[in-house]
Amino acid sequence: MTTTTSSQAHPETPPRKNQLIPMLLGPLLGLGLFFLLPDTLETPGKAVAACALWMALWWITEPVPIPVTSLLPIVLFPLFGMGTLQEVASPYANSVIFLVLGGVLLGLATEKSNLHIRIALLTVRLVGTKPSQIVLGLMIASAFISAWVSNTATAVIMVPIASSILHLVRSVDKDAGGTKFAASLLLGVAYGVTIGSTATPIGQPPMALMKAFLLETYDFDLSFGRWMLVGVPWAIVMVVLAWLVLTKFVYRPEVDEIPGGKQLIANEIAKLGPMSTAEKRVAAVFSAAIIFWVVVPFISEIPVVAEYVPWLASLSDAQIAVAAAILCFIVPNGETGGERAYSRLLQWPDAKEVPWGLLLLFGGGLSLSAMFTQTGFSEWVGEQVAGLANLPAWAIILIVMVVSLALTELTSNTATAAAFFPIFGAVAVGVGIDPLVMTIVVTLSVCSAFMLPVATPSNAVAFGSGDITIKQMVRAGVWMNLVALVLIMIVMYTLVPLVFGVSI
Repeated sequence: MTTTTSSQAHPETPPRKNQLIPMLLGPLLGLGLFFLLPDTLETPGKAVAACALWMALWWITEPVPIPVTSLLPIVLFPLFGMGTLQEVASPYANSVIFLVLGGVLLGLATEKSNLHIRIALLTVRLVGTKPSQIVLGLMIASAFISAWVSNTATAVIMVPIASSILHLVRSVDKDAGGTKFAASLLLGVAYGVTIGSTATPIGQPPMALMKAFLLETYDFDLSFGRWMLVGVPWAIVMVVLAWLVLTKFVYRPEVDEIPGGKQLIANEIAKLGPMSTAEKRVAAVFSAAIIFWVVVPFISEIPVVAEYVPWLASLSDAQIAVAAAILCFIVPNGETGGERAYSRLLQWPDAKEVPWGLLLLFGGGLSLSAMFTQTGFSEWVGEQVAGLANLPAWAIILIVMVVSLALTELTSNTATAAAFFPIFGAVAVGVGIDPLVMTIVVTLSVCSAFMLPVATPSNAVAFGSGDITIKQMVRAGVWMNLVALVLIMIVMYTLVPLVFGVSI
């Protein structure tokens, strides 16, 4: 079974033709907005609104690489008096950026050890080897891995595994590996990756951006464990619903049994051999990080622990992620032969696979958000939309969900989140909705686009396999989008108030 190297997990965006028009529209429309805004908004507020429009247009149309757009605040904000260079640049070193960095390095260690392939195949064997069970098994494996590893990397890892299984099934029974099974299998992996990555704050960029935005703008530290009380139930229910939509409703597999299906999976597991030392050590480091992220915060609140081990309560998610990543550069991989003999779980050259541009995107988005507040623009926007407070809260949330999801179908969900967080945060304040609620609504919405290849990295990678068409993706995606909208609304009125103590 083959998989794709991590270097392909973060491909460069290919250059597009006719980029001059969107490149010029960004600054021109920004300048136009500056002069159109009323004098009730002070000049720094007008300037940050103009820069926000410029950045949003460039993020969406990509006339220059997204990370390059994300550097604009460092040049523009001090130039127009929105803040000092130190104030503008400090969000680029936000603690959440180091959380993402640590998470990515842990994911790279998992890839290098091939632990992900073993997890996927063992999950399939555990769930079952009937066509619909194989789909469920790969969806669960994809969701679990994506919760801890970059969703792009997980998609690049899991789609080739799904394609290999599809071709193995076709080699045994051509009918069993028909177009419906292929669609449900590949889309199942794509959806599993997208959904699973919402279970934790490091699964995909909008999740980490949500955590960073809340900390930077509202001084609210969304802890790993607290978010998982919402993210994990949401992800479990969404995976089950996605599986039902794919295998029972839209693309029911052609056959109910695959001849020799159990043996197929057993053979693939046998090819992996016994668990290597590197796999065991990566699993140990990852398990320790998960325990410190999820369990330790609750233990630190026990009075006896708080008295004798007070430093436990001060550990941040970013510290844990970076510590785990450092361990991967220290712990030997246990191999005594071959090219990697006596090396570590990670070597520094592996860091070239880190999506450094993504970290710049975080910095640019957070700098923009900080200036929204500092210049008074957020307060002004809130005042302008105060009249919408007469609408019921559910109607406002529904509008935000539809707008966020619709735009994400056409562009990067990370760019959409970066542009929308400060805007809808200000709207939330204006209409009397807790900004935490609105931020979660936007986050789950931009992470729930299932119709088109450009919507999410996992959709793009699945489409790139060549085993599914856009028509098939749209047909399933329409239903998934509707399911997501309904479930987000349910989550906002049940889990979110229960976990965070906020009301809508």
